[in-house]
Amino acid sequence: MKHTPREHQRAYLTFYLRVFEGDMFLGFIIDISRNGFMVMTENLLTIDKYYMIRMKVPSSLEWKGEKDIDRQIEFTARCCWSRHDDVDKEFYLSGFEFTDLEESDNEIIHRMIKEYKIA
Repeated sequence: MKHTPREHQRAYLTFYLRVFEGDMFLGFIIDISRNGFMVMTENLLTIDKYYMIRMKVPSSLEWKGEKDIDRQIEFTARCCWSRHDDVDKEFYLSGFEFTDLEESDNEIIHRMIKEYKIA
């Protein structure tokens, strides 16, 4: 299967960001780009399903809210693929594309990419 080239390069973060679907812990974002992200999970996710994602924002990032509970963004993303991790078969990797992202949340993601990516 031939893949189309990425419009935006992935940024591998210096730490994993926790993501949730509702109150259920989904997994950790391990890389992110302007178009989407990859999550490491303990379960195989449903391909082509739209997930309502809640992502915790790092406490070191400048934030609009004053309380830690406010340090999260919510958006919709579609799971494009899901498969076993090649390194550790106990985990799965799943690729998502952003489908509904507020401009203010998009700016937060771009700041995270700039500030926390592995050089």
